[in-house]
Amino acid sequence: MPTTAYSDGSRQGKRTKVLHAARWLFNRVGYQTVSVDAIRVRAGVTKATVFRHFPTKDTLVSEAIATHIHQIEDELALAINEQATPLAKVRAIFDWYDALFRSDDFHGCMFMHAAAEYRRRHDEITQLLQAQKDSMCSAFSQLLQSGGIEVETATTLGRTLCMLLDGAMLQAEMCDNHDAAREAWYAASRLLLSHGFMTEDEF
Repeated sequence: MPTTAYSDGSRQGKRTKVLHAARWLFNRVGYQTVSVDAIRVRAGVTKATVFRHFPTKDTLVSEAIATHIHQIEDELALAINEQATPLAKVRAIFDWYDALFRSDDFHGCMFMHAAAEYRRRHDEITQLLQAQKDSMCSAFSQLLQSGGIEVETATTLGRTLCMLLDGAMLQAEMCDNHDAAREAWYAASRLLLSHGFMTEDEF
């Protein structure tokens, strides 16, 4: 997903260019494989500029992940808020991922890639990844509760919906399955139907 970068030469503009370049490379190549030199070349700045704004590469990785989290949360919030009913709001999340999987900019999940490369080896990055997952599960749970599902059940179902999307993400990346999100929604809707969150007519 594209990120708007400053086009001026200000300190903030250069910082944003570095962050934008890093996210672009991390998304396509990975985190530890990408060198600071590759990032500064893509950003069109000097290595000194990179380290002026990001003292270590891990600092840059952390901020790139945090920025990606905020962007996704903003886009999902917009998609959800355009819908009127709890069911439509839940469906909107799956539809958002469906559009992502069909995008030319889809290269897998930056969070899963970061987890594979950094989990248990960098506390700040691990905490960011866990917070993102908790936030997604909580969002599902709250939507389910707004549709009448009891809190404990909504919490469990929220985690299950997250797992379905995680599986869809892997299917989309590893198997080039562009229908993965739609297939995940089919499984999710059967589950929601069994808990009275939707009717047969809505299935």
